[in-house]
Amino acid sequence: MITKSIQDPSPVEVLETQSINSEICIKTTVARSKTSYVDRRKIRKFSFVILWTTVTVFIVLLAILLVTNAKHSVTETTTVITPTAVSTTALSSSAISAPTTTGMASQLQLVSADGTIRGVYNTTVGASSTASTAGTGVGQYTANDPPANACDNDTSTKYLNLGSCNQTDNSSLCGLNTGFYLELQRGSSLVTGIQSCTANDSSERDPLVVSLEGSNLSGTNLTLGTSWSLIYNGTSGLDTDPGRSSCGSIQSINNSVQYKSYRFLVFGKRSTSNSVQYSEVRLFGY
Repeated sequence: MITKSIQDPSPVEVLETQSINSEICIKTTVARSKTSYVDRRKIRKFSFVILWTTVTVFIVLLAILLVTNAKHSVTETTTVITPTAVSTTALSSSAISAPTTTGMASQLQLVSADGTIRGVYNTTVGASSTASTAGTGVGQYTANDPPANACDNDTSTKYLNLGSCNQTDNSSLCGLNTGFYLELQRGSSLVTGIQSCTANDSSERDPLVVSLEGSNLSGTNLTLGTSWSLIYNGTSGLDTDPGRSSCGSIQSINNSVQYKSYRFLVFGKRSTSNSVQYSEVRLFGY
């Protein structure tokens, strides 16, 4: 029997073997490291895709919500009912305890309680009235054009007052500080608008600056300045000439007090002339 002896590997062989094993381990580790790095990159990329998708969906949902709310808001706004009011420019006035009113303001009939509409001259807001009479001199109105014509709802008639002038004069002051007053047959009324209308000729006589006062007194008390409370003081609405026998825009009045008597005065006119004239003064209210 032949017996082979097994010899231990030489040191050189051991070193070579260890070197080979180490190289294998290193390659394996590197391969695993590369695999792990690739996996991490895939995970990060996948996570980023999920995050981006989530953000995009959130933004889209938010945009839809905002658009829906905006449409809802517009719908609500368009269903608001605006109260009806007399048109045009709001100007002056005092206000206390407004009475309840419903519907659109209507034109008030200027019919005098005693059948007389009284002309005045040399009269200002808050001051006592000076009676005007028929004639062609200072403080008079022409007989064919009395104060009643300003309240007859007919633009073919007119009220012409000479004021501080004679019929033959020609001045920027003629006809100013004139007007009329009356107690309404209908009783206490709330005035919320006023309109002035031109006469048939002479546009230079058109009233441009006017006032309206109210009172709850009657008779001779209405000659006293202390009887009147200012309701309106401003443009007549005739700044732009509407033509002859035509009405200007209605001027809205912020008034909350009912009165039974009213006084109308003129403080400015279009140009130099011997008088002031107008076909109508119209009051609107309840």
